[in-house]
Amino acid sequence: MTIHHDRAQAHALVERLVGLPDQAADRAVTVLHAHAAALAWVRTAAALHPTPPAIAAELNAAAERLRSVDGRDPAPVLGQAAIAALTAHRARAVA
Repeated sequence: MTIHHDRAQAHALVERLVGLPDQAADRAVTVLHAHAAALAWVRTAAALHPTPPAIAAELNAAAERLRSVDGRDPAPVLGQAAIAALTAHRARAVA
């Protein structure tokens, strides 16, 4: 599957859930895509599957902010959140 195919499927899901696409729906799809990529990166980078709850919670909180009040680009924001959450997770494991 390609990114374009995944994005089209996400748009179709959002459309079924909330109606015709609008700016908010487009934003939700963009955030959803970046959120999934961040979770996949954690699983790959740390060989952690499933994603530890503390990391997932941090990414969920960041994604929620991006959907509602934070207008920044979701990919770098969630990427940085994933790095920070994984770093914190590893620090807790060592402590």
